[in-house]
Amino acid sequence: MCNHNHRDCFFSRAIVVGTLSLTGFVAGCQSSNPVHQKAAIGTALGTTAGAIIGHQSDHAAEGALIGAAAGALTGGIVGNAQAEREAAEAQAIQAHQSALVDQDLIHMSQSGLGDSVIVNAIQQRGGRFDLSPAGLIHLKSNGVSNAVIEAVQRASIASQSSASGASGASSGVAVQGVVVVRPRPIAKVVVPAPRVKPRPVKRRRRW
Repeated sequence: MCNHNHRDCFFSRAIVVGTLSLTGFVAGCQSSNPVHQKAAIGTALGTTAGAIIGHQSDHAAEGALIGAAAGALTGGIVGNAQAEREAAEAQAIQAHQSALVDQDLIHMSQSGLGDSVIVNAIQQRGGRFDLSPAGLIHLKSNGVSNAVIEAVQRASIASQSSASGASGASSGVAVQGVVVVRPRPIAKVVVPAPRVKPRPVKRRRRW
């Protein structure tokens, strides 16, 4: 039992609750998403910090509540930023793993796939290709058609232009060598609903 006055009793309980909550959150949120985890930790820390600050001005209860709210908000913002960063990293890793290379173009060409099929694969998956003079000769001598090579060149120019526009600066110099072709964004196809033609009204002839 608490032998102090009511203010000190609440302060002590707030410290204990905040500490136990923090321990439980850290132990139990290892598999949860970063937003919930950071918000939970922020709530526990905010409760403890608010109680300590409020205790100095005889407002431990109000300080604990304000600290909990501020901690949850700050923790949620930090957790959301971490979740977005992890999602972007996972997407970049997946795109890198599925990207095509020169040998994929050669293998598809020698397997008899048509140019349009190979070009569609480049647009969907992107890739890293050697467009230096030696690289172009290597592709051509191993069965890759001019149409596919030209499609890779056009895609590399478009990728470089978009990257320059995103960075806000462009050197204006085309660097020959290994280029990165970004996959084309997936477009949603909306199929319009079929139009129902009204049936013509047959009029009976009056005799």
